[in-house]
Parts: sequence; C-alpha cells; structure tokens
Amino acid sequence: MKKILYHLTIQMLFFNSFAQVRPNINDLLPAKRTQLANLMQQYITPQVIEDHCIMTMGIDDIHSDFNFLPFHRAYIEKMEDWLMLQPGGAQFVPLPYWNPELAGGLPAELRVVDQDCGSANCMNGDPLSICSQTIDWEPLVNIVGVNVTLPPYLKLPIVAGLNNDICDYLMKPLNPMADNNTTTSPNYTGDGLSRRIETPWHNNVHNAMQGVMLSFRSPTLPAFFLWHAYVDDVWKKWECNCSQSGMIGSSDLYIKDNNFVVQKERDRGQEPDIDLGPMWESKDIWVRKQNDGLTNQTHENPEYHTLATNFNYVYVRVRNRGCVPNAVGANLTLNWAKAGTALAWPNHWNGSITSPALMGNLISTKPIPVIQPGSSTIIEFAWQPPNPATFVGLGSNPIFWADEPHHFCLLARVVSPNDPMTFTETIDLNANVRNNNNIVWKNISVVDDVVSSIVNPGGGVKDDQLMGATILGGDAWGAGGLYDFEFTNPTVFQGNPVTAEAEIKITLDEPLWIKWENGGFQATNVEISREIKRQIIIKGKNARIKNLLFAPNERGLLHVSFNFLAKKLSGQSEFDYRVIQRKSLTNAIVGGETYNIKIKGREGFYANAGSDLLVSQHDNINLNANDIGEAAIYNWYDSEGNLIYTGKDFSISAEITEKYKLEVIALADGVKDYDEIEVKVKDGEIVTMSPNPASTEATIEYKIVNASSAYLILSRPYSGTQNQYIINPTLNQTTINVSGLTSGVYSVILVCNGIAKDVKSLIIE
Repeated sequence: MKKILYHLTIQMLFFNSFAQVRPNINDLLPAKRTQLANLMQQYITPQVIEDHCIMTMGIDDIHSDFNFLPFHRAYIEKMEDWLMLQPGGAQFVPLPYWNPELAGGLPAELRVVDQDCGSANCMNGDPLSICSQTIDWEPLVNIVGVNVTLPPYLKLPIVAGLNNDICDYLMKPLNPMADNNTTTSPNYTGDGLSRRIETPWHNNVHNAMQGVMLSFRSPTLPAFFLWHAYVDDVWKKWECNCSQSGMIGSSDLYIKDNNFVVQKERDRGQEPDIDLGPMWESKDIWVRKQNDGLTNQTHENPEYHTLATNFNYVYVRVRNRGCVPNAVGANLTLNWAKAGTALAWPNHWNGSITSPALMGNLISTKPIPVIQPGSSTIIEFAWQPPNPATFVGLGSNPIFWADEPHHFCLLARVVSPNDPMTFTETIDLNANVRNNNNIVWKNISVVDDVVSSIVNPGGGVKDDQLMGATILGGDAWGAGGLYDFEFTNPTVFQGNPVTAEAEIKITLDEPLWIKWENGGFQATNVEISREIKRQIIIKGKNARIKNLLFAPNERGLLHVSFNFLAKKLSGQSEFDYRVIQRKSLTNAIVGGETYNIKIKGREGFYANAGSDLLVSQHDNINLNANDIGEAAIYNWYDSEGNLIYTGKDFSISAEITEKYKLEVIALADGVKDYDEIEVKVKDGEIVTMSPNPASTEATIEYKIVNASSAYLILSRPYSGTQNQYIINPTLNQTTINVSGLTSGVYSVILVCNGIAKDVKSLIIE
C-alpha cells in the first residue's frame, strides 16, 4: 500500500500578500507546547549546539552577511526534518515562531535549558557557567534601552523613499567569496537584507535575554529555534512580497541536493545550486529494505528478491520553498541505473541501454500532494531491483568480481506544468541536477561488514575485496575522450577521514588497467600493489589515476575496498569516501560514486610474525604467525611486496637476508594489521672445526656470503698471542697447522671484509 505523509499547515494573513506559514507558539495549547518542548530537547544534542558554535571568520562564518539567513533556515529545517520522523512530531512542522515583542514573553512550557549545554565543545570562549546564568524570558519589558520590536524598515507596506520598508533591500552578497563584515572593505554589504535583519534587531533579542542566549551555546534553548523561526519569517516576507526575490505568488517544489548546514554550499533551492558538487549525494532520497522509511531515514543498499511479492522501498522528500501551496498535477518520477561514474540523461535511466544488460529504467511515477509553503511531504515507492545474475560477466576477467546485487543509482524528478525545469536538461546529468532544483540524484553504496557483502559469488572469500563495491566508469555521452578517476575524502565530512583509519585499495578490470597503462600509468598519490590483480593502494588525499582514453560509450569496472587498520581504529563508526570521474583536459566532473562506510565497534588485535631470526644460509626455517583468536586470512609478502604464501605457518629456505611482512585480515569485517619479521642470513660463520681438540692440524669449515677478503685469527686469551691465516672466501674450508702452538684454549675468529663475524673455541693439546 502506498504511504504518503504530508502535513497541512495553518495559513495566517500577514502584510499584504504574504501568508505566514508558521503558527504562533502562543496559539498552541499548553499541552502541545509541553510536547514540543520535550521533542526539541530530544533533538538538541552537543553536536547540534556545536554546529552553531562554529564561527570561523571569513566565508564560513555563520553570522556573515552571506550565511546568516541561509544558515539559520537550514538549521531549523534540520530540526523540522527530524520532527517529521517522531511520533507526534509532524504537527509541529513548520516550526512555530515566537515573537519576543509580545507582552508576557515566552510561554512557560518553553522556558527550559537543555541539559547538553555544558557537554558541547564550543571553542569560542563561552564559559560553561553561562549555562546556569539567569535568562530573561520577557525581553520586551526588562532591559532598558534595548529595543526588541521589529523596526519599520523590516515591515510592509511599501513606503516611498529609501530604508522605509523591507522591499528597499537586496539579498546580498550572492557570492560567498564577496562577503566581508568589515565596514572599511570595498565588499562591505551593510545595506543588504541579511545585515539589516541581524543588526541591531536580531542581536537586540539575544542581548535582552542575557544568559546562555547571549552566547554561541544559545541553541541549548528551544526558545532559540522558535525565535529564529520568527527571524526566518521576516526573510520569507521579503521573498513573498518583494519583486527582487522573483517568488511572489508562486510555489516552488524542490528536493535538496545536500543537507549541509554550517557549510556555505548548503542547498536552499537556488538555481543553479551554489554547491559545485558532487551532485549525487542527496539525503532527500533513501532506500529501506522494509517499508519503515517514514520513521527511519538511514539509507540501505537495496537487495534483490526472488519472490515477486517482496520489495525494497524508496523514499523521496519533496519540499515547497515557495509562497503558496503547489497546484494539483505535479508528479514525482523515480528512475534507477546500475551504479557508475559515467551516467547520462536520459538513456542510462529510461531502459534504452540493454547491452550487456538492462542498465536502468523507470521505477514509477507518483502524484505529489498539495504541500503548504515551508512544509514537505515524503513519497514512498515500492521497488524490485533487477536480478544480480543479469550482471554476471560484466568483468572481463575471472579475478574481477562484478555481480553485486545492491549497487544502484536513483534519480528523482519533479515534473509539473506549473513548476517546469528552469534550465533545459541535456545529457550532462551532473549539470542537470545542479541547475534544476526539481532533480536529485543518489549514487551511494553503503559498505559494511554484513557477511553477504564479503562472500565471492563464485565461491570462497576475496581477501582484497572484503568491504567494498564495484562501479562502472567510462564514457557516457557517446563522444569518447580522456578521463581521470579521483579518489578523495569529502571536504565537509565531520570526524576522521577514512584515509586516517583504513587502507583503501582500488581494483581495475583488465580494460581499465590497459587504458591506464596505455596512458603511461599517470597517477597522483597511488601505489601499485598487486600488479597481477591490477590493484593500487591510495597513498594520500586527492589521489588520481589519469589519462584513460575511452571510445564512445566504452566503459569498464573498478572496485573500491576498505580495510580498517586495527591499530588506528578510533571508535568512529561511519565514514564517507568519493570516487569522482573527471574530464582530463578540463577537470569537469562527469559523475561519481560516494561510499558510505560503516564499521561496528570491535576488540582490536595485533599481527605477530614472531621475533627476528639470525640463521645460516640455506637453512630451512619456519615462519609462524600468532593466531588472533578469530577467523582471519594470513598473508605473507616478501620485501618487494609479492604475495608468497597465504596461511599462518610456512617454511622457506634462507638464501639472503630478507624482511617478510605479515598481513592479518579479520574475515568478520576486513579489519587488518601488519607485522614484519627479518630473517637475517649470517654473512660469515664458522660451521665446524675438527678435530677439536687438535694437536697437529685443524680443518675449519666456514660459510662466507658476499665478502671479497677473509682471514682467521687464532687468539689465546690473556697471552697476547695472535696468529692470522688468510682464507679464500669463495671456498668453504681450510686446514691450518697448529703443531707449533702452545697447548691451551684458543678463540678462532672469522673476519670478513675487515669485520669480525663469528668466533668459536678450539682446544690445542
């Protein structure tokens, strides 16, 4: 059964044509206000508070002219998205506003300070004691000389002259790089809408309330969000009543390309999006293996089902950023394509490509219900991904594993005669998504330690592809060309990058490897690992393989795998990593894939190859790895990185001094550790002396490796007597006359290239 969740909101008349979409917190019953206060305190966490504490001066300053209004809108929207998932939470979306100039102040039910105030890490000098300082909940009456009343120049109706009404201002700067809060700067924008709203009116409310409201920990208070909902409505009044906004009297359905809050690249529906990409990471699309996506927005990989009655479920959130409800007649289309870095519109999505298999198609089209301004709806699609057996054989060599069942891309498009695409769509999908807020793209592979994702469908286990996913790359536009593949950490990911905790390995199928070879193996920050398996290891950020020449519509496969290093695990459970395909000549993005890597907490382990060994040449030695106490793969490599044995224990003849590397990979999750053991071959040793004791002569057998000169010293301790005998280093024995030596115990010292290598005792009678 189709489940469509949407929320109708109350319209209230406000200044000419503007309809204020947010309800007044004072109009809610006390029980509802209590319910909202409890929900908001659940949402407010140290991380939420820290997002507001980020105040890097410059273009990322959340209170700069460019960021102030968009940041706080996105900050509130993130809470609203969360509320939509909570029992009873949808009734509070859009979030109610609080007008601090009304008598009586904030309703009593909302006069709370969240307990996470002191847990947030705010690196801006706010003392923890501010969390317990007194707050003035009635700012209108208690602070003399601080005016919290909305000034006339932020109101309507339009009044002749300058600086008389809100429509006298422009939303600027439009370019974040031009933003500067210094009044002496040529880029100063103190006459822009954002600056006019923030200073002094917005700031006065914080100053009047005092306490934690006068710090960057202010989101500790539910009141902060209700107050900024009112600030956001002033911006919305400008959007819906002032001609320069271009939004008067219109609805605007859109889906977010990203859900950034702090970063300046946040998506607020503008066209084209100021975010330059990648454009395939929308969190307004998510997949669930069961139909629980209205309350759980954790994206999962879809799975193929043999039964026609079993489905995966795709959820898409559609928002209305406009000023009026959308008209009936809008539809949402959902398409799939096999995961790849080179996807063109529409052929890869509409069933046009059927060789070597069906590579994409329409899933379904659903009507979009009426969405009130500032609100959103979630639309559910049932979906059966294609049979993974269809894709068996896409790899050109048996060592390449390509028949993975769950790596697909999704594309959602709002199609409406009343809300057409602003920019004409072309085959350039990345540009289509960036230019039109009606289109979003999801190309994310979830990589985790689920057993089904590490078992080779051909049988056995691949130690080099335990945690990872395969994607297609190449030419998507039918023109051919030179392309690079970039492997990089997201620039806005919070926490450790995956490269700090994991080894990342790229496996190329044979056609891709040959293209890279033909292009001269051009690369940055990569190292060839197992050439026989066409593998490279990432050695730094922004790694690339370059200059791969593709014929029109020619593509190949690459697999990205992640092995977390046992000694570097921090406890972080989630990471992101990107593969981006770019045009070699222009660096323009063609497409890409994002890997969302999840790892469970686990006990660490250590690889242990044993202590270093000093042995004789040609000795047969045993190398023994300590068992780590769980199922694992034990690989041994020589000093040149060649895999020479798989297993815990093996024997080898010691010919030269050699370092061996032990790699231990846990089968449960691909976590690995390394150890080294050096087997040092003696480059000079005395093997035997006979007879011993000796009276007339003694035959001394020796082994000498890589020496140009050698001699023996017979030394009698404490006597000062020494005798030297030059020997041939290419032979293995010599006989010396000892008949003229005094009886006693002598030290026989072997010297090679002037360095003593071994000593043994000889008794002369």
